[in-house]
Amino acid sequence: MKSNKGDLKLPALLMMGGALYSMHFGASSMIWPMTWGKESGSSVFIAFIGAFMTALLLPLLAYVALARGKGTYYGLAKQVMPKFGPIFTTITIIILGPLYTIPRMSASSWDAICQSTGFAPESPIPIILFSILYYAITYWFLAGRSNMMDKVSKILFPILILIVVAIIGKGILTPMGEWQPKTYETPALAYGFTQGYATSELLCALTFGLVVLNNLKSHGVSEERMNRNIIKVGIVGIGMLSLTHLGHMIVGANTAGTIDLDYVTLYTQVAFTLLGSVGGAIFSVGLVFASLTTAIGIGAATAEYCEDASNGKFPYKKAVLVVCAFSAVIGAIGLTNILTYVAPIQDAIYPGAIILVLYYVFMPNFADKNHMKVCKWGIITSVFFGILDGIYTYNQLLDLKLDWFVNLYLKLPFAEWKLAWVPFCIIVMLIVYVATRNKKELALDKTQSA
Repeated sequence: MKSNKGDLKLPALLMMGGALYSMHFGASSMIWPMTWGKESGSSVFIAFIGAFMTALLLPLLAYVALARGKGTYYGLAKQVMPKFGPIFTTITIIILGPLYTIPRMSASSWDAICQSTGFAPESPIPIILFSILYYAITYWFLAGRSNMMDKVSKILFPILILIVVAIIGKGILTPMGEWQPKTYETPALAYGFTQGYATSELLCALTFGLVVLNNLKSHGVSEERMNRNIIKVGIVGIGMLSLTHLGHMIVGANTAGTIDLDYVTLYTQVAFTLLGSVGGAIFSVGLVFASLTTAIGIGAATAEYCEDASNGKFPYKKAVLVVCAFSAVIGAIGLTNILTYVAPIQDAIYPGAIILVLYYVFMPNFADKNHMKVCKWGIITSVFFGILDGIYTYNQLLDLKLDWFVNLYLKLPFAEWKLAWVPFCIIVMLIVYVATRNKKELALDKTQSA
């Protein structure tokens, strides 16, 4: 499965890239782009560029950052912020793992099944039983640590890609109408940029890195070629994800206002319209497989993180059991509650992850302590504005009546798009960079004078 140089051979690279694509694809990346396209209409390509930045390009850069920094997400953050870094990454893992993304996968699968079959039980017992079965299957994939990605690529990826190609191909060849103007007031680029947050792809990439690393080791990739192969697998996986995002957004734009639905219900109706009664069954199978791949990928990443951060005191298999059990409980609550009350926390930590990735990718000497201060204060500033964004969102959700706060918040530049962190982080990082540079030059002058 490997060449004489210690690299993956092409078949193995494509299969592992397919597994990574499947892990990223999940329920959110399958469903949400179609809604983005529907709402964007004739501005779909501009919106795609915005979504590409946060949901596709940044995840690819995350793999570059992990390779360049020669570490894990936990290790890179701790290097920049020895005290706050572990806290920041642990919050990320809790959100990605059992508190939000993993249970969101099973909840969205259940919603799709109910939507396509018309099953609407009053009792919570069916969803509880479904969650138990769902996470039993998830555990089976996760239990084989070294061959987890192989099982995904051989079992789940082929079925998933066939279903997606069928939906996108039919939706593009037989559009339901002509494109209409976008339905939102936000600029299409900003809309796509912020919507890309919701897929969690950047955070997933940062945590998937360790999973990919361990699977490359199991394929015999040499240590000196490891970083090169991580990037190659990332390019293949994110490349396929980019094509399916664009395809789903075009299909969504092709609905042309003919379907007044969103997310799961929109995709279900599109599947019925394009493929008839068989379409609903195909969509349900596709969504269940998509959600399984992401639950498996993030479950593995969470367990790997627990072992890495605890120095082996919380081993992989034990972490897998805890993650699956807790996710089953949270998933039974239902998709709406999960999305409504936990999503703002994820939005608050996303900008910090963006800064961390860009730092390790573009900073020439990222190991320099003065440069690390630039990254550190950029992340701290982003978290501060993330908290402000969270307060604003929860004020709307819970009707906290914080009118004074809302008035002040909306006066910030780009606040209405939840991008106020961008200009302030740039300003703070520039100030810190100039201050540390001047301090370094002053110390150098004193040394030369002496």
